[in-house]
Amino acid sequence: MQFYGFLSNQTTAALVGPDGSVDWMPVPRFDAPSVFTRLLGDARHGFYQVRIEGASVVSQRYLPRTNLLETRWAGPQGEATVVDYLVLGAPELRRLVDSRLPVVVELKPVFGYGLVHPAVRPVGWGAVYTNPMSQEALVFAIRDKHRVGPVAVDPVDGLWRLAPGRYELVLRYVANDRREMRQLLHRLDGEAAAMEQALERDGVGEETLDRHLRYWRRVIPHYQGPFQEAVERSLLVLYGLCYRTTGAFVAAPTTSLPECLGESRQWDYRFVWIRDGSYIAEALLEAGDAVAARRFCEFLLNSLAMAGKPFHAPFYHVDGTLIRGEEELAWLPGYRGSRPVREGNAASHQLQLDVEGDFLWLIYRYVESTGDLNWLARYWPAIETLVEWVARHWTTKDASLWEFRGQDDHYTHSKLMCWVALYYGSWLARRLGRTGQARRWATMADRVKAAIEVQGFNSELGHYVQSFGGRRIDAALLLMPLYGYCPPNSPRFLATLEAIERQLVRGHWVNRYTEDMLGKAFHPFVLASSWLCRVYLRLGRLQKARALLEALVHSATDLGLLGEHADEKTGEPRGNFPQGFSHLGVVMAVLEYRRLTRADSQGKIHQEKEEMTHG
Repeated sequence: MQFYGFLSNQTTAALVGPDGSVDWMPVPRFDAPSVFTRLLGDARHGFYQVRIEGASVVSQRYLPRTNLLETRWAGPQGEATVVDYLVLGAPELRRLVDSRLPVVVELKPVFGYGLVHPAVRPVGWGAVYTNPMSQEALVFAIRDKHRVGPVAVDPVDGLWRLAPGRYELVLRYVANDRREMRQLLHRLDGEAAAMEQALERDGVGEETLDRHLRYWRRVIPHYQGPFQEAVERSLLVLYGLCYRTTGAFVAAPTTSLPECLGESRQWDYRFVWIRDGSYIAEALLEAGDAVAARRFCEFLLNSLAMAGKPFHAPFYHVDGTLIRGEEELAWLPGYRGSRPVREGNAASHQLQLDVEGDFLWLIYRYVESTGDLNWLARYWPAIETLVEWVARHWTTKDASLWEFRGQDDHYTHSKLMCWVALYYGSWLARRLGRTGQARRWATMADRVKAAIEVQGFNSELGHYVQSFGGRRIDAALLLMPLYGYCPPNSPRFLATLEAIERQLVRGHWVNRYTEDMLGKAFHPFVLASSWLCRVYLRLGRLQKARALLEALVHSATDLGLLGEHADEKTGEPRGNFPQGFSHLGVVMAVLEYRRLTRADSQGKIHQEKEEMTHG
């Protein structure tokens, strides 16, 4: 199944279509306005395409173990390849073209999410596209080692026709004051050599390419085992969602890709959710990267407030500042007509009681894994603030991890995560010898658990329910044994699992719930399949778990990428893409599967356990 390819330089991201067109790219960082927005509209809203005359795209692939994308063309008269990547440490996109056929480059940026058309100034072999509403610009240069030169040029119309050859296409975002911009334009207004000087790049394209290949291949932890290719691609996606400056992780690199076509279920996910980021950091920790987990912990610990609610919002900008609401971009028709297109996210104003537990679980896992008590002591005042806040406010209604709008309630999963915060907060306190705090928090955790057992369990139905006193089921209840709340084979949880299987599971797909404030939930939630897989693993149902994993991996696009949801009929990804939730789920499930199985050289399961108790 073909869909978009994902590029990242750990500052921003781009999506490249199977036709070689860059249809999405915010600059200079993930949560900034985009300059190519055809993804959410049409050609009027900006794109950047490389085409090969007389040839068709025959394949796309990532260069092995990297986030560099190669597109291949073939035709009767010859072949061509284009390698696309975003430059680490700079808001710059490079496209390396090697073609035996004529090349057409069509570059049409539109600033401000496809709203503001640029002023275009031809310079050398390229052009400068200036935003008339600000002091930002895109600088485009064509580098040709052999100086063959373009066959035809129309930079004002955004069109270059190039002779067969090898080219490096460089597109850099600059944001300077007016004086610096005038100086830049003066330097650029000359030959191609002046263009290269202005871009301040050392070496040729191949040298820079090699550096990026080495970087990505070294950054991901070494993994050998089942589903190796899927794990490596998922790890590369997770690292691609990292904002290098702070160590934070965005939930996804896009906004407003719909859960269901033509509906209004589309949101902006280009922010650092406490929940999503904690999940991602735990997956990287499980994969062997304690440094990435610690950096994310420090990002949040250094962002929280020591008075009032520690986390003023469930998510932040990549620099730790708060998001101010949500706006609709009314000029964009939306992905395949799905409106509205949104910038920002109104859920920033919600109370979501699970996030402190999500984060404290990560801290627990980090300390348990590394034994780093000096680090724990260094940040104890902030950690203590988190646990104390939960102890005082766990009885409050909230919007839940699903961010229900206008439906605050006592959600069972939210109470579960309050229990996690208190129980594992107590564990952390004991490690530092703070026995008084440890006892007090453990006692409070017992109170939360008692409330869940009485109000979050429906005795008539015989299973846990989504909210206190309710009747609906919720896939988040699958997390109960995964956080150590109960053994996976406890009668109450087994009954809940059976209810989830009856109501929410179809084949290898799991819906998060049946309906919400927008009506019926149409498509399955990919992460929930990973949760179910991990539950099966802990129950010793290894064949069921492996079948789920195989189906999940095979549901990815031809480039190994997953959306937040999946269309059950077509297999197409739905929701924002690629989604960190979905890829961390693959990593966590496969790593747990590998731990619980012993494989022979052909990858066959050597022994299966009939049942496992919770450890």
